Amino acid sequence: MTTPVAKDTPADQEKDRQYVTALARGLQILRCFTHEKPELTPQEIVRMTGLPQPTIWRLCHTLSKEGFIVCAGENNRMALGLPALALGYAALVRQELPKIALPHMQTLTDTRRMGMSLAVRDGLDMLYLQRTHGDFVYMNDPVGARRPFSIAPTGWACFAGYDSQQREDVLEALERHDPAALPAIREQLDKATEQYLQHGFITSIGVIHEHLNAIAVPIRSLRSGTVYALSASGLAAEWPLEKLMTVGPELAALARQLTIAAD
Repeated sequence: MTTPVAKDTPADQEKDRQYVTALARGLQILRCFTHEKPELTPQEIVRMTGLPQPTIWRLCHTLSKEGFIVCAGENNRMALGLPALALGYAALVRQELPKIALPHMQTLTDTRRMGMSLAVRDGLDMLYLQRTHGDFVYMNDPVGARRPFSIAPTGWACFAGYDSQQREDVLEALERHDPAALPAIREQLDKATEQYLQHGFITSIGVIHEHLNAIAVPIRSLRSGTVYALSASGLAAEWPLEKLMTVGPELAALARQLTIAAD
């Protein structure tokens, strides 16, 4: 379940003369491949990007020549090649926060039996950088998986931790993606921000899955200003709102501890 890839607009290109549209479109194609959809047909990529089919064919041909896309079977299905994997690991290896956070996340998972997630926003998705798995057998997404920003507890936590300009940027992107959905999304994001200001964390009750409740906090890097989010989730039957609230201070304290490790 991922958000369609954001499209570059003429207005964006007018603002930045250094912007290389062809490169951006090639990257749009690479973003289409996810944990949930590791193989795609050209027609699926056309629908996800909104780009013309001849453009998709040319870009996919170029990416395949460079090894970033490989043939994956019938109907011209394609998948990411190993060079894309190398880039992903190169990006992940320089991230100190996921490595430092993992033992703390595992301790909370062992004691509370809750799944833990560390994520950062990528476009209109939340990208998982670290995971530990609790007793909930569904939604245990691995590192590299994505969830839509608008419904992910980590997305709400990031929004609550953003400054005013970052919030406006996200809201503008959400409006471009789906204007009709924005009022309801904005109302939920405002509620999450208010809850964070009041309690120091946000809660998500049955939103991302009817049997899943979660709690989340933002982590803002003191060096780069990047906002990450840390969440804990469990079965709704075992973690009703009242019980979930008791984990909030523990999660908030961990977020403060991890702030110095965020780059």
